[in-house]
Amino acid sequence: MRLVFTKDEDDDIKAQIHTGTILTDFSYVEMVKQLIENKEIDDVSFEGIEDEEKTKIEEMLDEISKVFAEEEDDNSDSNVENEINDL
Repeated sequence: MRLVFTKDEDDDIKAQIHTGTILTDFSYVEMVKQLIENKEIDDVSFEGIEDEEKTKIEEMLDEISKVFAEEEDDNSDSNVENEINDL
């Protein structure tokens, strides 16, 4: 999974998920599903994002990734996966 962050002309940050050859609008549910399957964010792309904003986004993504790494270490992926599949 690759995440793409861009800033529009109104200075709003837009996030998208790039899976395979498909680029879709960001969804936490889709991101969690991808993290359950792959355990990591493969790549993050920033376009027009200031350094401070980029740093904050990277810190947030690191914290999210840590949760899934911990889940894998605890062998409780099946519980998380079952909860997500129930959505």
